[in-house]
Amino acid sequence: MSNLDANLVRRIKSAFDTFDQANNGTCDVREIGTVIRSLGVNPSEEQLRTWVKEMEEEEPTGYIQYDKFFKLCSTQVFSSNAAIRNDEEEIYRAFVSLDAEKKGYLLPEDLKRFMMTEGEPFSMEEVEEMLAACTDPSDNRVYYEDFVSLLASND
Repeated sequence: MSNLDANLVRRIKSAFDTFDQANNGTCDVREIGTVIRSLGVNPSEEQLRTWVKEMEEEEPTGYIQYDKFFKLCSTQVFSSNAAIRNDEEEIYRAFVSLDAEKKGYLLPEDLKRFMMTEGEPFSMEEVEEMLAACTDPSDNRVYYEDFVSLLASND
């Protein structure tokens, strides 16, 4: 079977099923990163591409089978500490380092610029999705202290 606890096995199945639009045990290859991230794992794009290649059929169909996804999760995704999300304190310190004036917030355009140019850049879609979730609509600011626990959550 697997070395994962029963709760994690259920979470993996539930996350995969959310994106199994045809209810046939497959998921669009373009959604695999979202499925994995929803499980509290934050792989690099390079790691994600490697995992997708391992799961794809010899003749790629554009879909990943659940059994291959689960096998990868049980043997690699959850056996690598490097891919597990950072804890709250680490994420908080990262935001504070961007907040040079120690205001307690960042402007969306500053965060967007940083996310697209530093380290492993995020795609425009990823940045816009995150900013939509974390920007306070009343004053167009990202109060990172409120957002940190969401980013660190493994649920």
